[in-house]
Amino acid sequence: MISIQFQMNIIEKAGILAIGTRLLRVHDLLRIDANTFYKAQGFDFETKWFSVMYVLSVQSPLSVTEISAEIGLSHPTTITLLKELENKKFIESIKDEKDERKRNIQLTPTGSDLVKSLKPIWKMIINVLTKLTSNQNNLFEAINEVEDRLRESSFLQRMEALATDQGQVKSDLITIKKIEVQEELAIAQAILQQVQLQKGELNEYDPIDGYIFYMAFVNGLPAGTAVISLIDHNANLDELAVLDNYKSMGIEEALLEAIKTS
Repeated sequence: MISIQFQMNIIEKAGILAIGTRLLRVHDLLRIDANTFYKAQGFDFETKWFSVMYVLSVQSPLSVTEISAEIGLSHPTTITLLKELENKKFIESIKDEKDERKRNIQLTPTGSDLVKSLKPIWKMIINVLTKLTSNQNNLFEAINEVEDRLRESSFLQRMEALATDQGQVKSDLITIKKIEVQEELAIAQAILQQVQLQKGELNEYDPIDGYIFYMAFVNGLPAGTAVISLIDHNANLDELAVLDNYKSMGIEEALLEAIKTS
């Protein structure tokens, strides 16, 4: 019998520190092969679109914010996916009956037909993934457990708690910044979404519609965000959200002061 030995690369040797990279690598392997299979079967479809298409096939129409909450991705990432699907004529936007500023999304007839055609493929994917993950250390169950723990306390909260225990916390320094970079906008949207979900409220704020975002940082870490709209050249505060572990630190006051003086 021939024994084949595989040498661990540097990232694999990094262990748990590189878990994000390892998960991304597994995702990339699955994504590339799945997209190749879709194409070979004659479907103009990519795995990154699955979550949105599946959610809308179960419940429709939904707002952008509701879709973002359902699939668990940031608001800007969700918008990017929706634009791609809209260009493919798989989804369409309609005005909300109660609020004309709000867009609701639903599948087009073409999108609905595509979902029906893809269901046999998805059954095969379930079969293959079940066999891939059905081992001693079940990946699917492990991901569920990790997500549950992150809902209890975020990675950031756990890191800050550890830093506090080890005496590595800097004196609190609050800075406010008007958000113009896409990556920072994604963080601001994520803060809004987290606070909104705690309140049971989901409001959509799209920069395309004229909303302006400000974000508060404590020691360089995102702590809160404010959304304003300009009405007759006056700033109107639409929403103010601060993460739980930064409350009672004057974040709200700092954001409001920054908006007044801008």
